[in-house]
Amino acid sequence: MDNIESNEEIYRQYKGRHATMDRRIQMLLKKSYLTEAEEREIKVLKKKKLYYKDLMESLANSLQRKEKH
Repeated sequence: MDNIESNEEIYRQYKGRHATMDRRIQMLLKKSYLTEAEEREIKVLKKKKLYYKDLMESLANSLQRKEKH
């Protein structure tokens, strides 16, 4: 039971990081002009955001497999 609870907490942390990155991306995209540094930041944030999305999906799939067994 503790393992499932800790996995759910990890999932919430990943989701929070994903949301934080999304908010930063949206804030940058609202600007009428982006500096080169901001454009690079957006690219990095999008890659990190995708990484956390992949982690969330992997963890969710793992939890579903454990529930079935």
